[in-house]
Amino acid sequence: MESQETTRPFLVVRGDNVTGVKKPTHYLETLTHAIKGYVGSGIFAMGAGFMNSGILLGPLLLIFIALVNLHCQHILIKAIIKITEKETVPVLPSFAETVQYTFEDCDSTWLKKHSKTFGSTTDVFLILAEYGYCVVYFIFVSKHLGEIAEAYHWKQNYRVILALILLPMWLSTFLGNLKLLTPVSFLANLIMWVGIVLVLYYSMVNLDVKTQRNLVTHIEKLPLFFGIVLFAVGGITFIVPLRMEMKNPDSFTNICGVLNVAMTVVVSLYLLVGIFSYWMWGDEVKGSAFLNLPQEEGLAIATKILISIGVMFTFALHMYIPFEIAFPRFYKKWGPFNHPTLIINVYRSVAVLITYAIANISANLASFISLIGALTGSFLALLVPAMLDLAMKCGSLTSNHRLSIINYGYY
Repeated sequence: MESQETTRPFLVVRGDNVTGVKKPTHYLETLTHAIKGYVGSGIFAMGAGFMNSGILLGPLLLIFIALVNLHCQHILIKAIIKITEKETVPVLPSFAETVQYTFEDCDSTWLKKHSKTFGSTTDVFLILAEYGYCVVYFIFVSKHLGEIAEAYHWKQNYRVILALILLPMWLSTFLGNLKLLTPVSFLANLIMWVGIVLVLYYSMVNLDVKTQRNLVTHIEKLPLFFGIVLFAVGGITFIVPLRMEMKNPDSFTNICGVLNVAMTVVVSLYLLVGIFSYWMWGDEVKGSAFLNLPQEEGLAIATKILISIGVMFTFALHMYIPFEIAFPRFYKKWGPFNHPTLIINVYRSVAVLITYAIANISANLASFISLIGALTGSFLALLVPAMLDLAMKCGSLTSNHRLSIINYGYY
């Protein structure tokens, strides 16, 4: 297909995608991917999150952060729609293109001047976030398989286990589009639901309801809580690719759309797992609640195996995002290629090996989750959407509002 004319050099025009032919996804398929994207290892770290906030303050802050995050995701989608309406052909602007072109169209000379820089920075943070999630999945799976090995008195080595799980996680990334990933996401969702139910079972069955936990913790612990929560609700990194491949994109953001339904389901799960995990294990709760399950029981061991498989399936979905972000730019500079499939597979393989190498260096699950959430979540999920909202409103600000912004140095 010949490239269609656009007013700007968009990387993706519908029907002309260098990363492969995409079959449109329907509402339930997209909802499955969205829930799977949210419900990863972060949900099982919520007990550690509430330990660092308090069993009363934590849930309240989680709901507040989730609502702010959801609002910011809607802002991003509005900015995308505003850009696409200006084009005569069906373009699919990425997160970074949305940032760059929204800033170019606003009245702020400062944002116009730095629009390309903000777009490139957004891409860098998106890739860092997704690679960070994938590193967490490597650590998560290896830790749980290590505990299983210990239960059977096998000598276990963290790096040996990482090497063993590298092959299946690497092969899963060759499922190159969301249509092919739908069965994988569906199976992973089922496994994760089983894992969530079993964590709740173990945290409730032996729970003494009279057990006292901190309602509010010391303020110096809150940064760890915010980092874990921002990691857990960091869906803004994958909502653009999910919406791109929907047959009916309007059903992504309406009242009962994918975004609202997915966030409602996910936050409810986070609250349940977080509250009961902290209530049961208190200050002994670990970066994954599964690490608190009894090592000797067959049901606990089976649960750890299942959840490790579920997280391994999630790895493919999160590897899909940075590929869709970075490969079109790589192709634009170095393509076209004589053997495109080979280049794509090599490109994916290099990305997997990078995350594998980082996982070999860092082994502290809770700290790494908090680091990724604090580093990328605050920028992508909060700062960038707020700036997009300001940029979209710049042209309609009243003179008094414009004068106050000028005084603060934005123009």
